[in-house]
Amino acid sequence: MTDHPCKGMTKAQREAFERIATNQFPACSWETIAVLVNAGVVERGPNDTRRDAMGAYHIPSFYVPTAIHMQWCAWCSEQVKQSPQDRQP
Repeated sequence: MTDHPCKGMTKAQREAFERIATNQFPACSWETIAVLVNAGVVERGPNDTRRDAMGAYHIPSFYVPTAIHMQWCAWCSEQVKQSPQDRQP
């Protein structure tokens, strides 16, 4: 059985990882993102620079490295075969 890439992390860290893995912006604290980056399950991508009447501002981006994403996909496929009560975080 494949382990979740964030095994042993908090619920907030796992949820942020899964949002990034599905190409969504993580709705979490910078500390949560720092834990994911330091653990190597998430990497920082290039900033998206935008401009408005107040000037330029940067929107950070994050992504899951391919090997980690493949591990997560394998974990997800195993969860579908189990009942919701048997799923492990």
